[in-house]
Amino acid sequence: MADNTHRATVLEPAPSTASADVSPRRRSTRFRPRVLLIESDQDTRSSLALGLVGAGFEVLAAPTVEDVVEELVPGKPLPHLVIVNVEAVGEGLDGFAFCERLRADARTEHLPVYLLSRQEAPEHRERAEAVRADDYLVLPLPSEVVVSLARLKAGRSTSAPAYEAHSVRLPLAQIVHALVCGSRTGRIDLRDNEGWLTFRHGHVVDASFEGGRGLTAVRRLLFFGSGAYAVSFGDAFVDDSKPLLTQKVYASLLLPAAERFSALCSLGIPLSARLTVDFKRLADVLKSLPDDVSRVIRLFDGQRTVHTALLECSLSEVTTLEAVTCLYAQGVLVPASLIAEREPPPAAVPRFFEPALPVGGEEEEEPFSEAFEADGSSRAA
Repeated sequence: MADNTHRATVLEPAPSTASADVSPRRRSTRFRPRVLLIESDQDTRSSLALGLVGAGFEVLAAPTVEDVVEELVPGKPLPHLVIVNVEAVGEGLDGFAFCERLRADARTEHLPVYLLSRQEAPEHRERAEAVRADDYLVLPLPSEVVVSLARLKAGRSTSAPAYEAHSVRLPLAQIVHALVCGSRTGRIDLRDNEGWLTFRHGHVVDASFEGGRGLTAVRRLLFFGSGAYAVSFGDAFVDDSKPLLTQKVYASLLLPAAERFSALCSLGIPLSARLTVDFKRLADVLKSLPDDVSRVIRLFDGQRTVHTALLECSLSEVTTLEAVTCLYAQGVLVPASLIAEREPPPAAVPRFFEPALPVGGEEEEEPFSEAFEADGSSRAA
C-alpha cells in the first residue's frame, strides 16, 4: 500500500510480515513501528526502505526534510525512529539542524535519530554528538545494518540506559556488525550466559565469554551466545584497551563465519547432543575421508557433547561443525544412545582380577601364614 504526502511515500509491510519488535517481551504482531527515512538519493532511499519494510517496519520515505515536516505537527502520531542524511538539498534543512530541532521540542526530544553521511569527517562526528544523534553512519551501508539498528531502538526513548533485544530475533553477530558501523561507544551484556563485548568508534575493543577473553571470546560469544541481551552506550563501559578488530575485518571474516555457523546449526544437530562413532560405518568410508577429520572423530566417545567437541578441537569451530555435520550425514557419528541400544552390555560381567574363593566347607587358610610362621621361628632361633 502506498500513499503520497508531497514527495513522501508511505510503504507498509505485507499483512503476513511479523512485527519488527525485538524486545524479550514481544509486542502484538499488529504493532508496526514507523520509520521516518529522509535520503536524497533515490537508489539509497529505496534500498533502505525496502530492507526496513521487509523486516516489518512501516516506512515514510522522502528526499528532503521539508517533505515530512507536516508529519511531525501536533495531533499526528509521531514516528518511532528517524533516519536522515546530514547533507541538505538546496536551501533546505540538513540532518544536523533537523536533529537539533527535534531535540529542542518536548514532543520529539526522545525520538531515536540516526544520521547518514557520504563522507567520513571528524567534524561531522563531533556535530552529530553535539546535536545528540543516536549514531552517525557512513554510506554506502548494507540495509541489514540499518535494519538491526532500527530493531534495537525503534519505539524506545533515546535516553534509555540500555536497550534490550533477543538473539532469536536479532542475532548477536548482526547487532555487533551494526554497532561497529557507527561511531558510538558501548557494551553488550548477555543475560543468560557469562559474556560481554565492548565496542568503540568502529572497533571491537574486548570481549569475555565463559571465562575466556580476547579474539577467542569474540568468536565464541557470536557462535554460542544466546538469549536476551542488553546494549548500553557510553565511554564508561569501555576501557582504554587496544582494539581487537576493525569493522572491515569483522565484516569480512567474523560475520560470514557466524552466519555459516548459524546455518549449520539450523540443519538440526543440537549442540547438546552426545554423539559416538559407528566403527562399522567408519571402516566403510575411511578411505574417502580427509586426514584432518581424524582430529574430529577421536573426540566423540559418547561422553562429550557436540558443544564440548567444538571447544576442544584444534580446528576452528566452524570447520569442526562442518566436519561433524558431514560425518553425521554419512552415519559415522551417531547418537550415543543408538549404539547403546544396538550393543547392550552383557548380563554378567566377568571378574578378571579377583582370586578364586574356596569351595565347600573347608576352613579358609590365613594368607601368608607360612611366611609369618617362618618369620616367627627365625626370631625364636
